Amino acid sequence: MMRVILLLVAAFLGAPTSAFPQVTAVLQTTPGTGASTYQAPPRDTAAKTGTARIRGHVYAAEDGAPLRRAQVRIFAPELRETRSTSTDERGVFEFRDLPGGRYTVTAGKGSFVSLQYGQTRPSQAGRPLQILDGQTVEKVDFALPRGGIITGRVVDDFGEAVADIQVAALQPRFVQGRRQLMRAGGHDGTTNDIGEFRLFGLPPGQYYISATHRNFSGGGDSDDRSGYATTYYPGTANPVEAQRVRVEVGQVVSDMNITLVATRTATVAGSATDSQGRPLTAGSVMVMPRGASAVFLGAVGGGPIKRDGTFTVSGLSPGEYRLRANVTPTTDGVAEFATADITVNGEDFSDVHLMVTKLVTAAGRVIVQDPTAAQSLRLPIRITLSPVNPDDVIFGGGGGNVKEDFTFELKTSPGKFRLFVGTPPAWTLKAVRDNGIDVTDSGIEFREGGDTNGLEVELTNRVSDLSGLVSNTRGEVVKDYTVMVFAQDRERWGTNTRYRGLGRPDQDGRYKVRGLPAGDYYVIALDYVDLNEVGDPDLLERLSTKSTPFTLGDGETKSLDLKVQTGA
Repeated sequence: MMRVILLLVAAFLGAPTSAFPQVTAVLQTTPGTGASTYQAPPRDTAAKTGTARIRGHVYAAEDGAPLRRAQVRIFAPELRETRSTSTDERGVFEFRDLPGGRYTVTAGKGSFVSLQYGQTRPSQAGRPLQILDGQTVEKVDFALPRGGIITGRVVDDFGEAVADIQVAALQPRFVQGRRQLMRAGGHDGTTNDIGEFRLFGLPPGQYYISATHRNFSGGGDSDDRSGYATTYYPGTANPVEAQRVRVEVGQVVSDMNITLVATRTATVAGSATDSQGRPLTAGSVMVMPRGASAVFLGAVGGGPIKRDGTFTVSGLSPGEYRLRANVTPTTDGVAEFATADITVNGEDFSDVHLMVTKLVTAAGRVIVQDPTAAQSLRLPIRITLSPVNPDDVIFGGGGGNVKEDFTFELKTSPGKFRLFVGTPPAWTLKAVRDNGIDVTDSGIEFREGGDTNGLEVELTNRVSDLSGLVSNTRGEVVKDYTVMVFAQDRERWGTNTRYRGLGRPDQDGRYKVRGLPAGDYYVIALDYVDLNEVGDPDLLERLSTKSTPFTLGDGETKSLDLKVQTGA
């Protein structure tokens, strides 16, 4: 009897991972039959524990009063999942039985601004806590500032109040190299019966205020074509013409009144069929903003699919939209979708056809080349897909767990997607191959009716490690800075790139950036980096001229001490 040792593993990139139990899979082949049977090894799925502790307090920054029942969360690669607790009547929290690791700690409550430990400015990453097993770290304290508040009213072009308008505070961020307005921190609001709104819990900063009418009135057709465009303070449908609102810590900014821009709306009608052309008899059609219209507020309209497969959605203001037919999940629990993109300019659509597309199956295996090192790997593991084009949407879940025989199978809508693999602390993704072709960074084109069965994910324990200390012009080690690492190749400056990393100092002042692929990089230490700007190609271009170039080998450990620079 021939025995072949298979050593395979995978996990979701960036998701909380924990201890991954030992993996040794045995494939036995019966002589003369060619049949293979898998013998799964015992699994240790228990969360990893240790003897370390984290203790601290959560206070109100304004007066030092303890904040009771504030939520505190911790995460480290060594943990299986994010852990959370709440403060007691003295504002005290404690985590016990922790494994050693590099921890991120976050605290928040209600109308206060949530902070990561070591965060001193808005939109800044926190500082990690490097903890040894058996160590007790005291005084992990938070002074939470009270969030800013914006209040006002929304009225129509006649000056009359409009109820049920969604109002949000937005900030520009870079998504796939493009600047887009996205929802910021804090809490959105909806206008009441006299048009009033209240946004609260806002971190200090500058915001654009948007007011959006979301039409879910049942989807019936109407002769009334009057409506409102998404409007930005003080009263423009063009975000370029919008005025920014500055909010300081705990400040109440009042009378931010918005006059909605009246516009001609359109009605979209059509039919929805299954993959065989038969009318759908149940479900609904949702309308999602996309492109320049998208501010990440969710659906802005919708209506039911009738028994004859037809649907009607009315009240759509000018803009770019994606129509999505939501279909009742199949017996195996897989939801199916049909989509169509439209541009509305006031004219009606009467013949939009939504056909449910069969989901594509993406199957493969996850491998590790070093059998000895694979003994240290642990389960469970997960693989996911992400669209290459930020305007695309993935349906069908886009992810799945690796099976006991270390194969995986994902269901996805057609499109071009990257495959992401999360790795335990001592491992990193080496390559993703489609029938032998490296598609790690380019992504995989999944076509309708074209299942993919030859995917291969390779992990390696040769994990690169860049670390060091940062000093000022006087040669003194500083302990509050951000290190940016990015590829010298400008083609690798995209948002979802593997070739960029950020490092913040731990309590000893040492930064660490792990898991970068081999390549040529720039590195720079800055006194402050706004996380909303790290994907800006113009920023990276400016930084490249004053950064330190270096080369990182496959699995190389490199130490680079840097001088902190002021301003990006």
